[in-house]
Amino acid sequence: MADIPGIDEPPQHVLFAQTQSAPKWSRIEWGQQLLLHAYTRTSPENAAPILTTIGYINWWEGRGSKAHQFMQLALDTDPSYRFARLSDQMLGAGIIAGWNKNRDTAYRTQLDMP
Repeated sequence: MADIPGIDEPPQHVLFAQTQSAPKWSRIEWGQQLLLHAYTRTSPENAAPILTTIGYINWWEGRGSKAHQFMQLALDTDPSYRFARLSDQMLGAGIIAGWNKNRDTAYRTQLDMP
């Protein structure tokens, strides 16, 4: 998962969106589309990791409510999936992805760009 943003920094910095350089947002968007496609092809008992990663990407993009929805879907498919539970607790604590605290690294859609 830490490879998705395409940044050569320690994985723990990437996972918590606390890197010096901006992520490659187009690569993250492409990764999310790939994961959504994989989700349509997987069985429910194997869906929790995919759903959790999609939720995490939404958190990176500053979409906490949507991220929470994906974490809940992941926990619905596998209540014991620890990464989904911990990620959802992080969201519930109101932790904001580091990239979204800096306008130069924050995610922006085409509508947000000048």
